[in-house]
Amino acid sequence: LLRENKRMLDKSIREMDREKNALQQQEKKLVAEIKKTAKTGQMGAVKVMAKDLIRTKHSITKFNGLKSQLQSVSLRIQTLKSTQAMADAMKGVTKAMGTMNRQLNLPALQKIMMEFEKQNERMDMTTEVMGDAIDDAFEGEDEEEETEELVQQVLSEIGLDLDGQ
Repeated sequence: LLRENKRMLDKSIREMDREKNALQQQEKKLVAEIKKTAKTGQMGAVKVMAKDLIRTKHSITKFNGLKSQLQSVSLRIQTLKSTQAMADAMKGVTKAMGTMNRQLNLPALQKIMMEFEKQNERMDMTTEVMGDAIDDAFEGEDEEEETEELVQQVLSEIGLDLDGQ
């Protein structure tokens, strides 16, 4: 319905433009005719044509005003159409949200999240124990000796003697 009305308005606007253009052409012809008749000295005919010219100018002004009003109505219709589309979209989203909220079981979701947290902590502890075990397995006497030498070197650089204490 809105689309049909918008088409009808656009068609009317185009027709008004055609009419306005025809009046402008007529205005140009009248001006030329007035000049031609004035040169021949026929002042009575010049006055009649001048009145016709004034009516033509008024008609052009009225057509411009009508065209502006029609364009304004067309814009309002387009705005209504956009608002209707937005309302329809919001209706669909609201319906989808309602469906999802009805399907959402909050206690079950909390239980799942608690179980996830529990299993995650368990995995962290297992990973830590495994990491420590691997570190212990690969740490050899060579590393221990290197560690002691490095500690002694650092202590001697700063002037401390651990053996002497």
